[in-house]
Amino acid sequence: MVLNRTEWRGKEPRSCGVTSIKSEGYPANHKGSVKFNIEVAYRPKGFINYVGDTRYDGWTLTPLDQKNDGTLLDGKGQALTDGHSPVWLEYQLHRDVDFNEIDFGHFVSESEVEGVKQVAHDEVMREISGATRVSAGGSIGFTAPRRSRPETKIILSNQPSGTMHGPFGETVINICNSTPHLDHVLLKSLTGLMQDYLEGRAMVKSIETPDFVFVELSNSLVDCTPNEEGLDSWFDVLKMYTPITFLNELAQKLTAIYDIDISVVEGGKGGLLFRRTRKV
Repeated sequence: MVLNRTEWRGKEPRSCGVTSIKSEGYPANHKGSVKFNIEVAYRPKGFINYVGDTRYDGWTLTPLDQKNDGTLLDGKGQALTDGHSPVWLEYQLHRDVDFNEIDFGHFVSESEVEGVKQVAHDEVMREISGATRVSAGGSIGFTAPRRSRPETKIILSNQPSGTMHGPFGETVINICNSTPHLDHVLLKSLTGLMQDYLEGRAMVKSIETPDFVFVELSNSLVDCTPNEEGLDSWFDVLKMYTPITFLNELAQKLTAIYDIDISVVEGGKGGLLFRRTRKV
């Protein structure tokens, strides 16, 4: 993959890269010229995308600055002070090439790649009500589920962080409120929970139809801190403790790893909508 050094087709420098080169095959007599389809993607600075777990800002590799044990660093080798945002390092992996000096041949077409889709919670519930079959609990058929898929929740409290197992096999991941960089730890835990769910290791609240699975991720996070004052726990607090972009970023991460279509479900009881990718 190479990046352009100067403006190409009206795009700014270092914003375009070759992402695919496919041959249309050799002629029957092997004497004619071979045609290639070349795909060039436009990813300007500020366009965040993922390749697996690897984060890119445009074409710049941006890993999180942290030690092997997960301790966050400040970009200068020191531990990140609590309350400060994580630091993303920047590495340029690709050399500059002036695309204007390359003859790409005949221009075929240009299309815009759709980002993560947004859907209202009410719209999802209407689609569920019209489904021919509905089940709850999350049996999902993306992978072969494990025989043990404990229902898993993440809770916030003032107790020491740790994982507990209930009498019915359920799993509770407790995160202490005083944990350094609590927001970052919480995001990692929620992301890991969704990966465990998709790979058949955990069960979360969900509704399944023949066409899609709605995972009510807001149900997976509970603030149990009020219990210390004799009050009820706080439910559906996902939006209170995560950035407004969290679900969108989570969907990007998951689609970079798994071959499924994901939409963000908006609303107080929001989450993610999974549809199996239909092969053409």
